[in-house]
Amino acid sequence: MERQIEGYEKIISMMPDGWAEKARELGALTRSRKVSTAVDLLKLNLLHLTSGGSFGGTSAMLKLTEGLDLNKNAVYERICKSADWLEWLCVNFCRQSSMLTEKPEWLEPWRVRLVDATDEAIRGSKGADYRLHCMMDLFTLEAIETNLTKAARGETMTNFNKIKKGDILIGDRAYGTLNSMRHILSKGGEFCLRLKANHFNLYDKSGEKIYLTELLSEMPETTSKRLDLYYKEKDELTPVYICVYRKNKEQQERSLRQIKNSNSNQRKMRGKASETQVLYNQFIIVATSLDQTAERILELYRMRWQIELLFKRFKSLFDYDEMPSKKENTVKAWFYGKLLLAAICEALVNQGRFSPEEQIYI
Repeated sequence: MERQIEGYEKIISMMPDGWAEKARELGALTRSRKVSTAVDLLKLNLLHLTSGGSFGGTSAMLKLTEGLDLNKNAVYERICKSADWLEWLCVNFCRQSSMLTEKPEWLEPWRVRLVDATDEAIRGSKGADYRLHCMMDLFTLEAIETNLTKAARGETMTNFNKIKKGDILIGDRAYGTLNSMRHILSKGGEFCLRLKANHFNLYDKSGEKIYLTELLSEMPETTSKRLDLYYKEKDELTPVYICVYRKNKEQQERSLRQIKNSNSNQRKMRGKASETQVLYNQFIIVATSLDQTAERILELYRMRWQIELLFKRFKSLFDYDEMPSKKENTVKAWFYGKLLLAAICEALVNQGRFSPEEQIYI
């Protein structure tokens, strides 16, 4: 495997400083004779990730392309020992490529967790069969929890059991529900969740129902504000902070086009935006349990966009049939290997053209 394969040079040149030394330091090259260098090991892992995820298939491809006789058990052993190294590569590649932001000082007391999910169909199926639910640290990319469920299982915080006191959970509209909020609070965590129209009712301190679009109708464009409101738990008022940003006309039009495009894939709406969607489209509305300024909460929510981009690319590379299901190290190697591939693709496609300030308004 010493000779270079056309196309690998670019990827190798993008690896973070010290990446080769880390392969030995983290045990990825322990007792390895035929795969003896970090370059060799990276090629093996990339081949495994892009050739169907089969150890036997990777073994056959190695023999075909490299003339290397490495049986499937030896491939499996190399992949397992690469898990910690692939995690290090992924995190440091993302940091080097500015896909990870520095943690602001005001967030030091907390661990910030981002949740997302991706769907996958078994070969030959017409719809989604499985859903992979992921919880990751926003600033380190540490995979805190991953769960695989049937596709019928919705995107909700109740899918995650490793929420602890000191965690802040960030989620998009799918997670902005009372059930998710209750679950996070019951575990001792805090939440920062995007609100979707009519997910649940909000009230003022006297118990009178609040209509956000009416309350925010006079809010100037490109300004933010915090509303101290409540939701009801068994007729008891529970406080929640609603942080709002009002988009400008250009941002509204861009996101409205996306809503219509999304609706065009659904028979019910047929490319039209409902009156409620049009009203809510004027704002970014985030519900939080954190007693912080609107500017800080909206900044925190905006930070998640860089990892969202990475996950969008990850979803395009995800294939349920490839994912190991038993051994922890094989799952970890698969997960961080796929995430590294996603990061490499994102860097190649979007380098120099990324603007998180713009993307928050979608």
